[in-house]
Amino acid sequence: MRRRLILILMLMILTGCASLAPERERPDMPVPGDWLERAQFNATGSDVGQLGWRDVFLDPALQELISTALNENRSLRQAALAMDKAMAQFGIARADRIPNVDASGRTSTTRFPADLRSGIEGIDRQWSVGLGVTSFELDFFGRVRNLEESALEQYLATEEARRAVHISLVSQIARVYLALAGDRENLALSRDTLRSRQASLDLTMAKLANGLATELERHQAEEVVAVAQAEVARLKAQVAMDENALAVLVGVPVSGLKLPAQVIDDVAVRESIAPGLPSDLLTRRPDILETEHLLWAAGAEIGAARAAFFPRIGLTTTAGLVSLELTDLFDSAQRTWAFVPSVTMPIFDAGRNRARLDAAKAEQKIRIARYEQIIQNAFREVADALAKNQGYAGQVEAQARRVHSAGQSRILVDQRYQAGLESAFAVHDAERTLFAARQDLLSVRLARKFTLVELFAALGGGWEEKGGLSAY
Repeated sequence: MRRRLILILMLMILTGCASLAPERERPDMPVPGDWLERAQFNATGSDVGQLGWRDVFLDPALQELISTALNENRSLRQAALAMDKAMAQFGIARADRIPNVDASGRTSTTRFPADLRSGIEGIDRQWSVGLGVTSFELDFFGRVRNLEESALEQYLATEEARRAVHISLVSQIARVYLALAGDRENLALSRDTLRSRQASLDLTMAKLANGLATELERHQAEEVVAVAQAEVARLKAQVAMDENALAVLVGVPVSGLKLPAQVIDDVAVRESIAPGLPSDLLTRRPDILETEHLLWAAGAEIGAARAAFFPRIGLTTTAGLVSLELTDLFDSAQRTWAFVPSVTMPIFDAGRNRARLDAAKAEQKIRIARYEQIIQNAFREVADALAKNQGYAGQVEAQARRVHSAGQSRILVDQRYQAGLESAFAVHDAERTLFAARQDLLSVRLARKFTLVELFAALGGGWEEKGGLSAY
């Protein structure tokens, strides 16, 4: 009899169960076809799917910062711990599909009065040991299986969330390091401008002492010097804040950072990145994959909610030895067993199960909308990054021509001033124009490199350390 019961139990477990969850089906891509064409997804260059972050961010100091941050950054550490927690929760859900066998040992000692013990008062003792399966659910309708599947998808979603934090961290460090190099270059430019303006002020003061300049010219020269001094002070503070931001991202003190880049061109970034096919984006961006796993988890939760309308079949079994004397406990004649199946059928629950099913269906619709929104945002980010990358290439050339023209104008105005054909105000105005043009050129060069970082992150790159391509 016992062997038959064990065989039936094993067959129930091994044959599996039905699932009432809806079929998995990805929503249609919520992006117009002409938008994909405008995004120019077939741009030339190295496919981001073959690149690691070391293949894109080629500056050794930046690579060292990123590598350190992947071990020390607190946000990434939290994401990894969240993944560990989700894995543990999946383990709990998975354990519910397997019978839990508990070993037990017990002794009881009871004193009975004479009228309850055949007229003789005394003490009764009982000893028992055994193995038992308590309230194991036979999952004919897939409730436990769907809960396990939901927990698995939740874990996979946290894994993708960790990848998203990883990519975001890599791109943030690259952006801040580029910003630091840009601010340092801008600071050097401002200091050069300050020295030039200070020399003009000294010359004006000398002329004023000899009656060759006016008080107005002195005040004008002092004004432009003060503007340059304020800009230098602002950029000094900005450089310090950039260093502090990097320290937080990397997870080490500022004194422990190696930050050699002094100009934007010191930070080498691969410029030939191709986005590939639109379908690649769906399998590469971790935020899309995270939302997809959450969508599948919602479907599994619907299956579990549907199973609640059907009977729940439980099984409790025990087998062991019972004796009134400890010395006789392990005698084969003292064997005992119990087989207690149970069935629970919902009759009236005041609409609780229906409400749970409706809530699960509503949650699935919410996640579908979220999935579509994530895809739309992803394609927009890629399209915007591609458009900006093309636009900035033209802007850099135009701004370089502007700087050249402003520089020539500054030289000519200074020559005319020395000849007495222009006022000091014209010199200061030409200098302001040149300084603004050089700063604008610097900003455009920096923005172009920012766009390369944005494109790499928007395409879902940055997860692997090294891809299959060489640096160049």
